[in-house]
Amino acid sequence: MSEKLDKIGADRDRAKEKRDQWDARYKELCQKYIQQENTEIHEMVRAQNMTPDQLAEVLKALQNGMLPSPAMTPGAGAPDGLAGRTINTTESKEEEQDED
Repeated sequence: MSEKLDKIGADRDRAKEKRDQWDARYKELCQKYIQQENTEIHEMVRAQNMTPDQLAEVLKALQNGMLPSPAMTPGAGAPDGLAGRTINTTESKEEEQDED
């Protein structure tokens, strides 16, 4: 083969190796991002002392439009504050009635 083709072929091979390295790095960063996101969600739920069932109820209510969407609420942070209080307040009232 010609010298030019050899050089272009070598450059192409190096570029492919770099691309493969960047693809692997990209996949690794995506996994780390998802893991951190899940950790933060878990911490928010735990901070509200919510059970998995309570979280499911809040998400269902949010999906059905029974709670305002955090994106639609001006100045609102994470939805856990309102959602957690709503669920916990209802359950507390029910528990108090059961004890009487």
